[in-house]
Amino acid sequence: MKNICLGFSVGHNRGAAITVDGEIKVSVSNERITRRKTDHSKDIPEESIDYCLNALGITYADVDLWVYNITEEDVDIPAQFEEFTGLSHEKLEFVPHHMAHAYSTFYASNFEEAVVVVVDAMGSLYNDQTPIKKWYQLDESQLEPGQQWGEAYSIYKFTKDNARPEPVYKKWTRFPFQPPYEGSIGYLYGMGSKQLVYSEKHNTWQAGKLMGLASYADKEWVDKQPEYSIRTESDLQVPTAPIMEDVANYKSDFQAKANIAGLYQREQELNSMHLVEMAKKMTGMDSLCVAGGSFLNCNTNEMIIKSGLFENNYFLPPADDSGIPIGCAFFGSSLLEATRKIPENWMPAYLGKTYSDKDVEEAVKDRNDVFAYKYTEEGIIELAALALSENKVIGWFNGGSENGPRALGNRSILANPSKKWMVEYINSEIKKREWYRPFAPSVLFERQAEIFDLDVYSPYMLVTTTVKPEWRERIPAVTHFDHTSRYQSVTPQSNEKYHKLISRFEEKTGIPVVLNTSFNGPEEPIVETPTDAINTMLKHDLYALFINNYVIMKKK
Repeated sequence: MKNICLGFSVGHNRGAAITVDGEIKVSVSNERITRRKTDHSKDIPEESIDYCLNALGITYADVDLWVYNITEEDVDIPAQFEEFTGLSHEKLEFVPHHMAHAYSTFYASNFEEAVVVVVDAMGSLYNDQTPIKKWYQLDESQLEPGQQWGEAYSIYKFTKDNARPEPVYKKWTRFPFQPPYEGSIGYLYGMGSKQLVYSEKHNTWQAGKLMGLASYADKEWVDKQPEYSIRTESDLQVPTAPIMEDVANYKSDFQAKANIAGLYQREQELNSMHLVEMAKKMTGMDSLCVAGGSFLNCNTNEMIIKSGLFENNYFLPPADDSGIPIGCAFFGSSLLEATRKIPENWMPAYLGKTYSDKDVEEAVKDRNDVFAYKYTEEGIIELAALALSENKVIGWFNGGSENGPRALGNRSILANPSKKWMVEYINSEIKKREWYRPFAPSVLFERQAEIFDLDVYSPYMLVTTTVKPEWRERIPAVTHFDHTSRYQSVTPQSNEKYHKLISRFEEKTGIPVVLNTSFNGPEEPIVETPTDAINTMLKHDLYALFINNYVIMKKK
């Protein structure tokens, strides 16, 4: 008898995931289906739930346990659930936000035991509106009338002998945040992105933009500035006020703006690293797992690895709230299964549906704006590698979609990394975004030690490292201003077809690297379906779309 658990999240970046007998089978963010960036809503993510069920060919009734997390107030999820599924809410369980993050990363790793550090803007609220009190205890005397408390950051310990993780450290903070401290690491970085790179059109923080901007900071100037957080041996206090109150005078001066971004980046790194050090001192464990949007910060992750504090480190690809449904599903499987099923390898990055050639044919049917040509797989790889070697920018669509915010070679825009002008061209003409935004390299794992200072397996594009001097001029389009790069390791096991493409490109150019960026336009979700890919190719004027065994091109 199979135990099937469906996890879903409500609020920011809602989505769904399913485990079968303790193994993750499918997961998707709702934005990929609705085409609304982050798809923030107080409603159950019906689209992603149906997507996951359809991918496995099962129905609502086949699910043994439903587990959810919600970051919104005054929402009756059990009532929504019964109306949506026709099932009793007795099959529904709640899991707190940070606990969901913890399960998402530990259960996705292949570690038997580990300490987990969770860092984001805010977790679950401790109040009468949510069932969080079932899992955590807070001194009720702190709950002043009208005052709420929320999870700021957490440290958990997972061992073989305990069915439940042990909360080693949990920082509660007043919400709304109370000055001068009691904020959170993620919130402080979010304030920086809101100040410096805010998107008014979509009302979103842009942490990735801030990280890219910070690479241009004057490091000497940044180092001379005071530290803003209070770090003690057993605690961390983060300011609630912006590091720079008035940035209006800086926005017209790029270097000054970059320097302020560097201050936020420094606080992010120091504070996250402090929590990791606390986790080591409090547990003495050899393996570390991290989760929460703050650990999409690749510079922070590099610091953790280089510190040598832990023998083993695991960085979850959907570290942000897109990973919450996975944590919910894993939590549910822990309730259904007597023992945890430890995977042989890390969780695969590609948890979306795979679309067949028939799906591609259906997507181009009756269209009068594209040509579609079918080839063998070898033919597709040869043509794509040739196009890249001739400095064409292409769309690459293959297999299941990536889970999380990083494009990892299945829903990617690819280009030749040896041409410096590619950065300006792709940013301005294709992605239509800021000129300083960097691009990442996908590199053959067996060749990466020749190119990068840090030679660790990085399949999720979550670690930054320095590009060796002799390679900086050879791959300038994926070498940042500060000589670093956020690389993705590619093996035949992780992505066979993508590995073949990069290998063929190396045969033509001598470069075992391709420029990889997400297959989307500005403020758009990454493409999910063949139709999404075709429309995006046309809208952003790509040379061609290589999808399964088809080449699709615009009719002139």
